[in-house]
Amino acid sequence: MTGGALLGGTGTSLFYRAEIAQIEAAAATAQTLAVAAQIRRTGEAQALADALSSKLARTEQALSNTAQEALREIPRVTTGRPCLRPGAVRLLNPARGAGAGPVPPPAGPLAAEDGPAASDTDIATWIAGAQGQYETCRARLGALIDFEEGSPQ
Repeated sequence: MTGGALLGGTGTSLFYRAEIAQIEAAAATAQTLAVAAQIRRTGEAQALADALSSKLARTEQALSNTAQEALREIPRVTTGRPCLRPGAVRLLNPARGAGAGPVPPPAGPLAAEDGPAASDTDIATWIAGAQGQYETCRARLGALIDFEEGSPQ
């Protein structure tokens, strides 16, 4: 009986070793497939990021060109006359350096001597700059949203 028990135990041991080897092989295959899938997803995300970065760079260049064109034309279509008196400038600029920045100093003589005023040229220049900054920010946020949604628009 000892020989039969020994043979039976050896057979059972071999059977379970084979089962364990199959389980380990299946786990290794699953891990290999998971790593391959992650590599593929990373590559796709990188390709999307590259495409969106290129599109954003083109958009920012176009916005910069548009802003430069506007800034070139502002002196031609404005007079430089005072537009906002000092009280209005102080109201709109309570904290220097906050927000999009202070209205630039007037290009010509001041209308009043009690503080800085802003001419129509100054206001138009400031507006053109603010519009350019806004559009650039909007384009950047759009690119981030497109990346998160996974689709270049």
